[in-house]
Amino acid sequence: MFNSVENIKSHYNFTEADVRNLAEFKPVAEKFADRFVVEFYEYVKQFKDAGKYLKDAETIKRHQGAIKKWFVSMFGGDYGRKYFDELEKVGLAHVKIKLPAHYVNAAMHFVTIFVHDILHKEVAGEEERAYLEPSIEKIIAVNLDIFTSSYIEEEKKFFLSQKVESYLVQLANRFTYGLNLTLVLGLVILGILVLGLFVYDLAHIFTTQGDIEKGLLSTLGSLLMLWVVIELMDTEIDHLRGGKFAIKVFLSVGLVAIIRKILVASLKTGEVGTQMTLVAAVAVLGFLYWLIAKVE
Repeated sequence: MFNSVENIKSHYNFTEADVRNLAEFKPVAEKFADRFVVEFYEYVKQFKDAGKYLKDAETIKRHQGAIKKWFVSMFGGDYGRKYFDELEKVGLAHVKIKLPAHYVNAAMHFVTIFVHDILHKEVAGEEERAYLEPSIEKIIAVNLDIFTSSYIEEEKKFFLSQKVESYLVQLANRFTYGLNLTLVLGLVILGILVLGLFVYDLAHIFTTQGDIEKGLLSTLGSLLMLWVVIELMDTEIDHLRGGKFAIKVFLSVGLVAIIRKILVASLKTGEVGTQMTLVAAVAVLGFLYWLIAKVE
């Protein structure tokens, strides 16, 4: 990814409200998708070198299917890393066939006009149109941004070659994605184990004649561990969907771990020094957590 998903969205002020607006417009886009493909081809055929890139019937048919799929996907409602990766592939494909950037910009201009036209025809209320139009303009601008970024990347100097380095980058992205999936799987397994520990501690309170206070604190510690696993899993899933790296979560993990140590230490006598050290650590981590939360 040339730029992080969250950065691109923030630069265009692309919000959850925009996601809902685009999803609301999707039935209209699907209704006019076939017409879009026909009119798009009528438009691009006017380009001087159109025949150079659309050489035969098979290429045209394949490209028409891809164009239709891309058009509908703009209103799919899912704009995470996978969506942006697909846009990047389209941009790199344009670069690979040496399609002039001017043609890409001109084609996106046509898309803007076409969508505005069906918006005004299909959405009667002026207020509703005014609500949907900015979101539509944003997603078209984001698409054009990714496409043109491919050309900017192409102009950079390469150590080996553009093809080799592009392949290496894609391989690294896939490997990273695979590691993230492995991490999610590991968290699922860890969550099951911690849940089992929580059930064990909870049952231990009622099945033994031991210290109930100790059992309750142990159960509370297991519950805190379970909460940590849930938070880590939610963060990792959000990261896979294109969310930014959440430092706060890792600080909260540290806080919970130290709090659990304090609970264990409180059961022992002569551990005042240890408890004071742990309390100081909680204060430091809490202050850092507050600073990061304030900045975000």
